[in-house]
Amino acid sequence: MNATLDASAFTSESGATLLDHCRLLDGIAPLVEQGALLIRDGMVAYAGTRSDLPEPLARDARVVDVAGLTVMPGLIDCHAHLVYNGFRSLEEVDRSSIEVATLNGALNARKVIDAGYTTIRDVGTVGNVGVAIRDAVAQKRIRGPRVVASGQILCSTGGLGDTLPPHWSKSHGLGRIVDGPDEIRKAVREQIRNGVDNIKLAASGVEVGPYAYTWMTTFSAEEIAVATEEAHRWGRSVAVHAQSTDSVKYALRAGVDTIEHGTRLDAESVAMLKGSRTVYVPTLCTLFSVLELGEKLNLLHKHREEMKVNEPLWLNSVRLAHEAGIPMAAGGDLGNRYPHGTNARELEFLVRAGLTPLEALRAATSIAARAIKRPDVGVLEAGRRADVLVFEGDPIADIASLQDHARIVAVLQGGELVAGRLLGNRSPFL
Repeated sequence: MNATLDASAFTSESGATLLDHCRLLDGIAPLVEQGALLIRDGMVAYAGTRSDLPEPLARDARVVDVAGLTVMPGLIDCHAHLVYNGFRSLEEVDRSSIEVATLNGALNARKVIDAGYTTIRDVGTVGNVGVAIRDAVAQKRIRGPRVVASGQILCSTGGLGDTLPPHWSKSHGLGRIVDGPDEIRKAVREQIRNGVDNIKLAASGVEVGPYAYTWMTTFSAEEIAVATEEAHRWGRSVAVHAQSTDSVKYALRAGVDTIEHGTRLDAESVAMLKGSRTVYVPTLCTLFSVLELGEKLNLLHKHREEMKVNEPLWLNSVRLAHEAGIPMAAGGDLGNRYPHGTNARELEFLVRAGLTPLEALRAATSIAARAIKRPDVGVLEAGRRADVLVFEGDPIADIASLQDHARIVAVLQGGELVAGRLLGNRSPFL
């Protein structure tokens, strides 16, 4: 049965749908000019060349001709903070109430899904807002990406999350201060009890923090090892904010799942990364947003000056990692300078740093799925969830075109239309 491309093709009552004659990017292989994607019961039943599609497989499908459109996996952002909302400093984040943080999270989740991102990993939140947003999206109470949720960022006294005067309570802030192996082990267990998927550690300073600089290591090797051991025992992943050279090495020796930022990689740490299963998440938007907007937004002097120092170091880290063939995943760290919904800027910066457009797309699809331990998404192949972006344009020829939301025809989660031009003003949940 042939049909036009409209919202009715992507409902729970539509049965199987075949997106025919598409330009197919499956998240791994190069572009297929004459491709086909068959969706059945919210899953991918076939993805490949049109000529290789077994006709009996699609016999009962609604056939939608999408010639000229690119069909690709829904994009993944591995480094998100949904509670961020134009804050100039981490102190301002910590001044945000749980109520405001939750509203910010829900509103920003909608901006992210509208940008074609069907999955994110939230790597640090106020209170336990990340878990609440994850569950609300899964229950279809709000519209947003699938969320791999972290709790508060675990950090040391004087480290990334230590922003407020000592007499202020920080029980619900972005960071939770823990010192020593016993405190860290308890904090990890408490976060797991609260439902997190991922543990986020701050093992170095940060440009925007008031005390520690990015070259400073703020957790010991033992502290990182204990947190990783405990998280992995419970089946949770570990992401480490690591901008100093030693913090990267400590994290890699502990067997963490992702290195975030990696501002100061050297030959030894690159070799360690190469020999590990850890994925590198460079977060270049963190760098360029400050360089581009620091003066306009009147960011802190320390913030702006340290980023100037870090720029050549950061770009050299990405160059070394790319030359060594280390898997890199895309993560934007958005919300305070570049707004939520501009996540695809990270892909443009990865290309600017030396990746090919196809490598940048893999960083936001197949490699990103590996980084966040979600093998059910990130690739269009039989047996995976039908999280799909239908796009008017060629992101291989123009990676920056993914930032143009007007080109997003449809965004599917589990085969269901949740964003894009086809959705219009309709609610996908009514």
